[in-house]
Amino acid sequence: MLRYRRRNAAARRRHYRYIAIEKKRLFLEGVEKEELRLLCRHLCNPHDKHAEKAFLRHSPQYLVEL
Repeated sequence: MLRYRRRNAAARRRHYRYIAIEKKRLFLEGVEKEELRLLCRHLCNPHDKHAEKAFLRHSPQYLVEL
């Protein structure tokens, strides 16, 4: 869910259109639907540790060694 102000519905719709276009592009490039769903879940709230763990569990190639 995008954070937005009530007055600016057009900007909110524009952002959701950008998100839909990017998700479609990634899907057509071969990204699995579940991986894409988990990525979007993680990116919409980066402070949610459960979403991050689920994404990394499903996609271990994104683990970065420090």
